[in-house]
Amino acid sequence: MTARPQLSVVIPVYNEADVLRQTVREVAAYLTASQLAHEILLVDDGSTDGTPAIARQLARDLPGVRLIQASHQGKGAAVKRGALDAVGAWVLFMDADHSTRIEELRKCLPGLTDGFEVVIGSRKIPGADVRVHQPALREAMGKVFTWLTNTLLGTRVSDITCGFKCFQADAARRIFSLQRLTGWGFDAEILFIARRLGLRITEVPVVWQDHASTKVRLVKDAVGSCLELVRIRLGAWRGHYAEP
Repeated sequence: MTARPQLSVVIPVYNEADVLRQTVREVAAYLTASQLAHEILLVDDGSTDGTPAIARQLARDLPGVRLIQASHQGKGAAVKRGALDAVGAWVLFMDADHSTRIEELRKCLPGLTDGFEVVIGSRKIPGADVRVHQPALREAMGKVFTWLTNTLLGTRVSDITCGFKCFQADAARRIFSLQRLTGWGFDAEILFIARRLGLRITEVPVVWQDHASTKVRLVKDAVGSCLELVRIRLGAWRGHYAEP
């Protein structure tokens, strides 16, 4: 693409062979029909299935699709890599399973055009529509994680972990340049950084549905994410989130 795209879509992928082709084609078709100049960055986090081959084929077949391959470090590392490689005026990251569909972008655009630096999807505010719920224990643990994040980090956000977040390009560069976590706790970290930088954040209600193919390991990842909240708090005290 010769001109700067309006939107960069970052999709972190790890062993997503079952869903990747359909998701990327649907995202590309929607953005093309919307006449929104775009690029789609597929950031492969060291997949061990057929994901890399599918991603390479998509990059060959679809204009604006780019593949970034990296060693396995975690979703947070993949999102960071894509966000810092993005060249669009706006940056969106979304999940490869299309749990929040690209059509929900239309709810984010007014916030971006009105000057909000960060616009995030929420499953917890009026107007949200959760069509397929997570298992009850996962939902409960998600609520606890959001409460802990808001309490310990002062993020003041209703839904920390929804994988549909948009940024102005400059805000994305500032936030992700300071990001340190590579695992599931990165959502809390980037929202903490955004608040710390004084960026304007707004939430929009989205349609969302759970997918049984999730890579979350319930107990291990929940405990790890909570420990990462402590790492963020300690890191802030040590000056890790100060811009140069």
